[in-house]
Amino acid sequence: MVFEFVGGLPDYDIEWVEPPILRDPSGLPIDVSGASFLQVRLSLAAAHDDAGETTVSVSDLKPDLSGIVEVTQVGDFEGVVTWVLGLTPELDYEVSELESPSRLVIDVKHL
Repeated sequence: MVFEFVGGLPDYDIEWVEPPILRDPSGLPIDVSGASFLQVRLSLAAAHDDAGETTVSVSDLKPDLSGIVEVTQVGDFEGVVTWVLGLTPELDYEVSELESPSRLVIDVKHL
């Protein structure tokens, strides 16, 4: 999974989470496919412009991959953008930071 940014990388936190997966800011549960869930929180980030229009072309992906079942944006509120990766099963992953353009890469191990 690759996140690309304008103006440098935001702060980020990546951690395993347990269901229920909650939509931010409503706190309502959201169904994300998978047996394990990796949450990506991007701080001082936005997935919308000043007019409130989304800057993300797709907010829910169901890739045809052996380890990643679903990738869903679950939040874009008060400078925090949150995504959840639904995996099956819990898999090792590596995180890389790339430049030109600024990107955060989450490389999930294949089954």
